[in-house]
Amino acid sequence: MNISDEETQALIAEGKKVREFLASNRSDTLLRIFDYLLQQSIEGQRPREADIAAEIFPNSLIETGQQGSRVRVGVYRLRKKLDGFYEGQTGRRLIIPSGEYALQMTQPDGPAEMPDTREAPRVAPRRLPLVGIAVAALVLVNGLAAWFYMHYQQMPEQAPARSPLWGSIAKGERKTYLVIGDHFAFIDTTRDRKDGDIVHDLNINSAEELYRYTASRPKLATSLKDQALHTVSAQILGSVSTVETYLQVPTIQPTTSFGLDPTMMQTSDIVYVGTMDEMSNLLRTPLMEASGFNCSAHCFDLIDKASSRRFVSDSPYVLHDGTVPRRDYGYLASFPGPSGHSVVIVSGTGDAAVQQMAEIVTDAKMIENLRRQLGGTLPAFEALYQVRTMFNQAYGSTLIVARPLKSAHMWDKTKPDD
Repeated sequence: MNISDEETQALIAEGKKVREFLASNRSDTLLRIFDYLLQQSIEGQRPREADIAAEIFPNSLIETGQQGSRVRVGVYRLRKKLDGFYEGQTGRRLIIPSGEYALQMTQPDGPAEMPDTREAPRVAPRRLPLVGIAVAALVLVNGLAAWFYMHYQQMPEQAPARSPLWGSIAKGERKTYLVIGDHFAFIDTTRDRKDGDIVHDLNINSAEELYRYTASRPKLATSLKDQALHTVSAQILGSVSTVETYLQVPTIQPTTSFGLDPTMMQTSDIVYVGTMDEMSNLLRTPLMEASGFNCSAHCFDLIDKASSRRFVSDSPYVLHDGTVPRRDYGYLASFPGPSGHSVVIVSGTGDAAVQQMAEIVTDAKMIENLRRQLGGTLPAFEALYQVRTMFNQAYGSTLIVARPLKSAHMWDKTKPDD
């Protein structure tokens, strides 16, 4: 992205003032991050998290795989320093917009665009043992169907769930796909290990994105490899078990978000259990078009379309300043699929929220409370809950939004929206 000479000079001039302030605070790391982001902005670039890690922490964290966490903490603190520098001032200022890694200049006569100070650093790319991934892949691709079968053989027969949320799904009259939120992962051999490391990076969500990433960085092309891997957290699998055990539908069949295809959606009911960021685009794109929310970067940051109110999830890791993440947001939705069958979404901005939503949808009293909030019925709707957390564990929730979902034309874009 090209920027004008005037914009370049403005960035340089303002950057000099901010740099002097940061230098006086004796924070070498923040100064290096600031210098790098400023240079990238002057060049019209928008660096990725991995780019910043490679530039700022080239050696110190490569053994732990926590480069991404350090970058997010550093950028978070840099935002706070910028807030402190500009406190009480008017006019132009440098900001780092929420969800981005770039310095921007606000207009001198315009309102200062302040980042959401509640935002916490995002989830770090995770390096996972190869054996763990192999086991998870085996369970998900080849073993879950058998597990479901044995589960029904071993448990006493129970009546189908009678909750108004589940409707025709609980009757078991047709196949139901239980879709598990999973995430693309790749092999990183930069540490010269025989098998390499499994890396889950929220900035790289598919083999195509990995190819585009390495194509622009030839030095990484031979060390980052696609081996058709996908990861699922233990917390999400626990939430899946909670929902499946409650439903006891003989026709239920597990699949993953990446395994969901249009044929399944044409002929079957769908129940999705996983984070919003890991939801298949087959579900998320039409849902977000009908929803009253927009996703920000990675769907850890939800924005109400009407009020612009932001709902920002805390990071699931301890921040370097000692803060413990204690807030997440759970999301529930129900709407007719493209062929009129049922779609139920049990989701949220993080694993703890999904865990809490799984508890809510399997609690008759909680669903009854939700039904009353929606006026006595459970039509196509969406609901947002604030979830109290401690790391990836949930400790209760509060309903903050419950409203009908504009689902009339979410699958048929040939008709005008109401």
